[in-house]
Amino acid sequence: MKRLLSVLGSVSALACVVAAPAHAAGPPDAVKIANGAVAVARGSTMLHTNTFGRYGCEDFVDAAYGRTTANGIPHDGAMAFYHRLAARGEGHSRLPAPLGALVFSKGEDGDHVDISMGNGQYMSGGVQGFGPGWGDGTNNQILPSANLGNWHLVGWAYAPWSATGF
Repeated sequence: MKRLLSVLGSVSALACVVAAPAHAAGPPDAVKIANGAVAVARGSTMLHTNTFGRYGCEDFVDAAYGRTTANGIPHDGAMAFYHRLAARGEGHSRLPAPLGALVFSKGEDGDHVDISMGNGQYMSGGVQGFGPGWGDGTNNQILPSANLGNWHLVGWAYAPWSATGF
């Protein structure tokens, strides 16, 4: 938690220093990571709760990024969302995923999306949907791997929207 607070303390400074040129195709990676740090901070306030239910991974990610399923990732839409990002050249198939990246996996029970904490761990909603009683028994937890149980990594991408208002 101290590391996260340290990262968050520098987010506002980073946001002031790093700016994309007007002609750039999108924000530089540093801005995307700062954006992700804000989402991780927001997501951490929802950990160890059942806010979004057993199958609420998209809802958890959307809330962490200040979105809803209407303007974020739709219900049961994680894999389609990733494939759209990958088709634009924004998908990555190998870990590690940077802080705040959206990490997509697939398993026997369906598709899943997490938020990378940048240290090999992942913030996840809907955990009990893939393994009732897993971990601390809540739906929103930190997972130790993107390949947990029968879930296997498909890829990761930076969130295509801002959590910070950059």
